[in-house]
Amino acid sequence: MTQPGFSSTASPSLRIGFDVPFEPFGLLRDGEPAGMLVELVAAMCSEAGIAHTFITMPLAETEPSLMSGAVDALAFKGVTPERLPTMDFSDLLITTGAAIFTRSDSAHSNALEDFYGKTVVSPRKGPMWSYLARQHPALHLIDGDSYENAFAMLADGRADLAALNFHAGCAIAKRLFPGQFTLPSASYVPLPVALAMAKGRHPDLLARLNPALAKLRSDGRWQQIHDRWMA
Repeated sequence: MTQPGFSSTASPSLRIGFDVPFEPFGLLRDGEPAGMLVELVAAMCSEAGIAHTFITMPLAETEPSLMSGAVDALAFKGVTPERLPTMDFSDLLITTGAAIFTRSDSAHSNALEDFYGKTVVSPRKGPMWSYLARQHPALHLIDGDSYENAFAMLADGRADLAALNFHAGCAIAKRLFPGQFTLPSASYVPLPVALAMAKGRHPDLLARLNPALAKLRSDGRWQQIHDRWMA
């Protein structure tokens, strides 16, 4: 059954996209949307009285789906300078960071400068790509398309390191590639994450969602959701 888009019609439903798997922020559990930030955004919508539907998709489809109107919002997206001209963001959901992953049989560092001249894999559609290209041109960038594929390319030697989200990278590496990689102990740059909407398209919704998020923080529900997924 096709879900209606958010509008002024009866029983509107805000279509919220997210890429899977992006543990612990978003995933499917027994076929149902789940994850730390999916749960948090659902709680925000419920607190604000906004009907909503989650739609899963590959990472590469998230931004085109938002801009085309196929979805009304993205549950979580890194807030970067490159995205500000085309996206409006909610207040901060969480601060994560960009981090370095290496094979367990190779030298590890939390500093990108220690890998100059090496090949780094990162999804081109992810927030780290433009930062790496701009700030660290001495690295050779290759597109991993997804986190799973980025780790596969690192595992088989096509890349020397992977630059990925700290939380998501650790969760996916532990699940799919246990023991194969050295996990980071720190991020090389912090990354704020928020719900995203196309620029100027739904300012009224953000005006309702931001107070709902503040309520979740003040009454402890934000912390409960965070701790449950990070336990």
